Amino acid sequence: MFSSSARVEPRPAGARGKSIAGRLAMLYGVFAFITLCLASAILYWAAVSGLRRDDVHFLAEKIHVLRTMLREHPDNRALLEEEVQWETSVIGHSRYLVQIALPEGTVLSQTRGFGAALAHERDFPAPIGPGQTDPAARDVRTPAGRHYLLAAAVAQAGPNPEAQRVLRIAVDVTNDDRILADIRRIMIAVLLVGIGLSTAIGVWIARRGLRPVREVAETIRNLGASRLSARLAPADWPQELRELVTAFNHLLQRLELAFGRISSLATELAHELRTPLNNLMGEAEVVLDRSRSAAEYRQTIESSLEEYQRLSHMIDTLLFLARAENPNAHLQRTRFGVRAEIEAVADYLDPVAQEKNLRVSCEGDAQLWADRNLFRRALTNLFSNAFRHTPPGGEVVASVRTSASSEVTVSVSDSGPGIPRDEQPRVFERFYRGASSQGDEQGAGLGLAIVRSILQLHGGSARLESAAGRGTTVILSFPGEGAAPP
Repeated sequence: MFSSSARVEPRPAGARGKSIAGRLAMLYGVFAFITLCLASAILYWAAVSGLRRDDVHFLAEKIHVLRTMLREHPDNRALLEEEVQWETSVIGHSRYLVQIALPEGTVLSQTRGFGAALAHERDFPAPIGPGQTDPAARDVRTPAGRHYLLAAAVAQAGPNPEAQRVLRIAVDVTNDDRILADIRRIMIAVLLVGIGLSTAIGVWIARRGLRPVREVAETIRNLGASRLSARLAPADWPQELRELVTAFNHLLQRLELAFGRISSLATELAHELRTPLNNLMGEAEVVLDRSRSAAEYRQTIESSLEEYQRLSHMIDTLLFLARAENPNAHLQRTRFGVRAEIEAVADYLDPVAQEKNLRVSCEGDAQLWADRNLFRRALTNLFSNAFRHTPPGGEVVASVRTSASSEVTVSVSDSGPGIPRDEQPRVFERFYRGASSQGDEQGAGLGLAIVRSILQLHGGSARLESAAGRGTTVILSFPGEGAAPP
């Protein structure tokens, strides 16, 4: 009729057996490594750019000084020689080299060692014009292992624009390479130390951050079947664990309800089984007390068979309720006419109605999207209860209505004595039988419990309306076809 099997989907293989703290530490270490690499790259680029900018600015200043001297003192060769040779004579070595030549290539003046350090004039970039101030620098490494930054410019000699000189300047930036090499070594050391420290700190942070998880696990470990009523306070835990704590509280609530139902069912079942078992044992003891006739044995066996059938029916009903309460139960829904099903059930139970001279009628009709077999079982239980509690010559009426929200309502009314108000809240409980049914051997108090379970499976509800002396009406409400499943 419906399946109650359930299977928990396994987690992906990659998500099993790995430490959360280890993964967090690894991710933290990777993030720290990437951050340190980016920071180091940015700092190194800033150092290279700064040194390059200073060197180019130095070239521009020297070009400006030499252009000014050539424009204002073109014939003062002594002044030019002093400027060209000044750094070598004062410091003892030249950080920059200068050459002043005519456009056709004749060298007028140059720093001592210029030719030895820079043998090829073609290594210099094309000279910038007289109106340009930003030189186009070019890097050159000599066979001697020196690194120079070269620039060239055209300068005006005196007031005549046609009188031009070519300036070639080379700045020794070998020391800049040493500075950058030191920076690289320092950055690599900082990077290695930083990665090690970041990994260690990541492990410490991960373990400390996961401490509340271990505390939750310890709290859960201390709970047992006898403490299912205990709850964890979400406000006492970090924000990230409150959802987990809330879900665990809901699980405890469901387990408590399930244990309560099982305990109640065990108690009720033991109480209900005691009577038929005592009857069977008593009859057997009486029969075995002395020799009996075949008729007496037959009567005892027939009486026992009735008790066996009652026990079998009770067990089948309890199994049905157990399956119906499974949230994973599947219904075999079809669309059918409600009135036709009501008339079919009424015809099936017609002999019982004829025996008590009961009038059975049906009003209304609707299309219902539900499990046909379960619907018939619910109707059979309702009609059986109505026939049992309606006095001879009474009336049982079934009514079908459809609301504006497509909800289908099926009600079964009898003209019996009604149910006292204090008993009405319990009529849908298992094994409950009111005061008027205590002597009834036919029912076990499970009929309306089955009806309620069937309605819950369909996402509907069952309720009862009754008044003393005016009969009882049981109302079943089925949701429309477009409603969400329960």
